[in-house]
Amino acid sequence: MLTRDLLRFQLRDGEVVPKLLRATPANVDLAERLIAFWAAGVGQRRGELEDAVMPVMHQSRALVVARGFNKLILDGCTFAEAASAAELRTRAFAASALLLSAPAITSDDHAGAVAAAVGLAAMDLRTQLYGDLPDFEVLEQAPQLSAARLIERYNLALCQGLLLTAKSLRVSISDADVGVRRRLLKALRFRRLLAEVLVDAEGILRLDISGPGSVLDQASRYGLQLAQFLPALACAGGWRAEAQVTVSSRITPRATGTLRLSHELGLVGDSAFLGFVPPELRDLERTLVARFPDWTFREPTLMTIRGGDRGGELVVPDLEITTGGRTISVELFHRWHGASLVKRIGQLERGEIPHLAIGVERALARSPAIAPLIASAGFVRHGFQFNDIPSPRALAETVERLAKT
Repeated sequence: MLTRDLLRFQLRDGEVVPKLLRATPANVDLAERLIAFWAAGVGQRRGELEDAVMPVMHQSRALVVARGFNKLILDGCTFAEAASAAELRTRAFAASALLLSAPAITSDDHAGAVAAAVGLAAMDLRTQLYGDLPDFEVLEQAPQLSAARLIERYNLALCQGLLLTAKSLRVSISDADVGVRRRLLKALRFRRLLAEVLVDAEGILRLDISGPGSVLDQASRYGLQLAQFLPALACAGGWRAEAQVTVSSRITPRATGTLRLSHELGLVGDSAFLGFVPPELRDLERTLVARFPDWTFREPTLMTIRGGDRGGELVVPDLEITTGGRTISVELFHRWHGASLVKRIGQLERGEIPHLAIGVERALARSPAIAPLIASAGFVRHGFQFNDIPSPRALAETVERLAKT
């Protein structure tokens, strides 16, 4: 996605309007030249390429667009990681310190003596001494892109960059495809974005994704997760999203406005984001499969809590486990999910979701608003605590307890 210094937008009557690119001849030409530059740079060092690309970018009348294109291409490049030069530096510095007891006449003489002491030619020592820095990485592969695809990625990355300061997001999905909806909710869950999920009387799926609101570190991380959800959301046939974001520019140092996005903008999603599964969740499931061979795991089923005239609220579990003839769903709550957790414990207390187990990150469980609820009957029966990743033992105790009822 684009960083703050690359964002292009307008402030218009309290709205933040992204300046999306069209495939004009000038934009297509610029995209093609930058794509070709990096494709031709395979085998060269990163630092040299980053210096050489500057004149190409400065040929554009819109330098900020060129820099945005260049960043997206660079993000897709693969560089060979250089071998560590730490040992060579240690040996060279030790040799240099020893030789300073009898200083050479010139710095070149001293450099030559140090190189000889470590068994290298002076020129080779200069090249290898800091050869593990990013500038010395060698380009192995450049992304295979068309100009049109780069422009599509730019527009999506621009909107993602604007979303980074959002603390909440309201989404409506009119696409009736059940498979698309299920994959979107799965992507939502795997981004650790808990939301109030409703299907209204007209069949529109509505997501109210709320963030942590106060702690800056958590809010920043949550904004990143919201931004990373956008490529999945844009895969839907019909959707709208709205968020309050904070932006700054040379004209307006800092301002808050409403960002409204929808399928009507022509944003092109990335289906790869629909299949994203956090590595820690994959590792947890593999551990559980090995530890509990009698358990059966399957794709979590959406759980509906009826809400009268408002339609039904959907619960999106992280895991679904069948044991002893009972199916138990597991939902995990992280440190920024306090508001959702309060609501969920209330639903468990009222017996609305009898076969749901919930895991709560300890950092959240210790917070003043949540700590009293951890002692409630609903949590004692349905819940367990974890640090970064749920422990198999704590999860298993809760699952087995619920499966026996």
